[in-house]
Amino acid sequence: MTEAEVIVVMREHLEGKFPKKCSLCDRTYTNLKDYLLHTSHVGPPKSYDLELGIHQPTQPIGTASLANCSCGNTLAIDSTGMELPTMWRLMAWLMAETVRRGQKPAVVLEALRAAIDRATLADQPIR
Repeated sequence: MTEAEVIVVMREHLEGKFPKKCSLCDRTYTNLKDYLLHTSHVGPPKSYDLELGIHQPTQPIGTASLANCSCGNTLAIDSTGMELPTMWRLMAWLMAETVRRGQKPAVVLEALRAAIDRATLADQPIR
């Protein structure tokens, strides 16, 4: 997979997480762009499977990105619901990128999230 392909797959998956409602203040984020405009990221995204050294999980824990709602509550968007072969392809890309860039997975994931954010906020078409 190329980075551009990863961004497309991830944006499509993340858009499927909306609308998303804050459990504390009941604010509803209608789509990914609304979420990005009105929340603030908390740390880098984290692949819990990779943290455990599992590269092809059969029962994935997943990857999550945390953000604070304007009310202060912490929200998460994650990889739940993603098909296993798709997750494996994304994880293979991530592992290859960590080697190619000489960076830890969290650093690569943070750069990927930033690219997804830029594309989403610029209203670039997903495909």
